[in-house]
Amino acid sequence: MADTSVKYLHNMMPGAPVLSGVAGSLINVLDACLVNGFGVSAVASLVVAGGIATATISGGHSGEYGSVMLVAGATPSGLNGEKKVLSVGGGGTTLTFDAAGISDQTATGAITIKVAPAGWAKAFSGTNLAAYRSADVAATGCFLRIDDSVGKTARVVGYETMSGISTGSGPFPTVQQRSGGTWWTKSGQADATAVPWLVVADGRFFYLFMFYNKTYGGGGGAFMAFGDILPVKSGDAWSCVLSGYASDKSGSVPGDTNDYGVLRNSADELYLARSYTAVGSAAQAFKAFPLLLPSTVTGFASGNGPMAYPNGPDQGLYLTPHQVFEWPYSALRGVSPGLYCCPQNLPVGLFAPGRLIASADNLIGRDLRVMLFGASTATGAFAFFDTTGPWR
Repeated sequence: MADTSVKYLHNMMPGAPVLSGVAGSLINVLDACLVNGFGVSAVASLVVAGGIATATISGGHSGEYGSVMLVAGATPSGLNGEKKVLSVGGGGTTLTFDAAGISDQTATGAITIKVAPAGWAKAFSGTNLAAYRSADVAATGCFLRIDDSVGKTARVVGYETMSGISTGSGPFPTVQQRSGGTWWTKSGQADATAVPWLVVADGRFFYLFMFYNKTYGGGGGAFMAFGDILPVKSGDAWSCVLSGYASDKSGSVPGDTNDYGVLRNSADELYLARSYTAVGSAAQAFKAFPLLLPSTVTGFASGNGPMAYPNGPDQGLYLTPHQVFEWPYSALRGVSPGLYCCPQNLPVGLFAPGRLIASADNLIGRDLRVMLFGASTATGAFAFFDTTGPWR
């Protein structure tokens, strides 16, 4: 059976929530993507033939190739649960998924289907406030508090523990590091104009793109992340990371060293719950490629590196894991799950936003989705996500 732990969700899916410069809109997006799912549709028929289930949804559905849908209400029960879409057809009214082990038949019941959430919990809430944490028992258990009370931006803080929406301990960043929390920019204007967005997640980590500046098309976005990295030390209880921006970016041109896909040997707006020593409070961090460790002054975005594209000997596209280092020790804490970066210098326009790549030269057999970030007017800035899964 195909892995369903990785979720790829975006604003173009029918039924997706709207992100805008209105207070609370980011919380609506995160509720849908992390906790509840979206785009519930009634299934008119669900037929199994040769180990493949075909669902017909007369009014259309929110699925696309590779997306994970949640089926409910079907008999036999083996057709229920999370299913990865194998194909979409019929003018967007049918989709198929793996039904191995289930005999040929037509399912019965009041069957529904929707885009599956990533499997997080909303622990606390208030007016335009929310706190999320992974529901996975293996997770660090850290919380993410979102203050979405201002239209164009949100303020975010990680916490080691929380007992209420405004009560927590072990903040990252600390008040001294960034009073009020790090910044996430939602929109360039404080109104209800829809802003494109993308979430890529598993049950312990999520990436968030918010394309707040439409002047730059698919590249006019901020790239943020929160959750448990893949630590180099087994049992690292403080390997939860939060990225953001040092200020309100809503009036600025996109493209910032704080973008999660920009590599630079400097403490930008990136925080770990604690140092690897497990002593004290939040630790600052930076991002790097395993092949190329950037300096403070010669940082570069993924897709805008010093390596030639295509690679001369094999004309290849090469991707590397995204590493998180603790500052100022240059201590490798771990790898960002499911994210790959490119140390090559890619032409602007090489990949359209959301492009599916069947495999890269060093990642054979893995489905990868490409997303632009930053300004992307003179240089290519691309993040690559493994949507085959699992990440852990």
